Amino acid sequence: MHKNRIRITVAIPLVVIACVAVGQDPAVRSLSSSTGVVVADREVTLAAKIVGRIVAVNAQEGDTVEVGELLVDIDDAQYRADLSSAQALLSQEQVRLKHMQRLDVRFSSLYEQKSVSQDKADEARFNFEVAQAAVQRAQAELEKINVLLAETKIQAPFSGVVVRKNSETGKVTAPGEPLLTIEDQGKLKFRTRISERDIAAIKLGQEITVIIDALDDLHLAANVSKIIPSGDLSTHEFTIEATLPAQAKLYPGMFGKAEF
Repeated sequence: MHKNRIRITVAIPLVVIACVAVGQDPAVRSLSSSTGVVVADREVTLAAKIVGRIVAVNAQEGDTVEVGELLVDIDDAQYRADLSSAQALLSQEQVRLKHMQRLDVRFSSLYEQKSVSQDKADEARFNFEVAQAAVQRAQAELEKINVLLAETKIQAPFSGVVVRKNSETGKVTAPGEPLLTIEDQGKLKFRTRISERDIAAIKLGQEITVIIDALDDLHLAANVSKIIPSGDLSTHEFTIEATLPAQAKLYPGMFGKAEF
């Protein structure tokens, strides 16, 4: 005896799931970062402007110096001798000028009285004007020597730290030769280069985070103080600087990372 078999077909509806891409909120952006280095607010290399023998160097690498402090002293004996000579010449020309002025006044008066010729009066005026020019030249020479004499005393232009020393007592200087390099470490900055993709998001005064590797990944809040509006033609990166807060053991040259 055979049982009847019943086949039941069940229709299963096809479900289609559509995926819709949702755009990222412009206000929410992923964190960008770039590496950079700590730099001093100011750095200057003091150079000689004259030829002379160094008689004293009053600072060494690592020394803290104050503004106006005498750092390098160059022998000034020759310049002082030149100064005395220039002062004597100026005095001589001034005496000559006064004499020529009196003659000019006298011959001008005599010419008006018809006592001397026009040529004599003109000659007196010419000599007076030549004497005026001679005094001016002597004054200019004196000022020039005073400037050169001042260059024998090289002073600190601001308070800072000596980071490089290229001078020694007894050495003869040459114009343009570097002697000392000073950094103003009273205010430090972080300098970094960022991509062209990120430059539009950076604003002056904006707060960024700077992480210093050498100080156990110390996190510092810095403010953007400079944006160089010209990128590198090969890397398309832009340089920015951010002012760092005062922090012990933080020195120029330290490596770090900026997050913004």
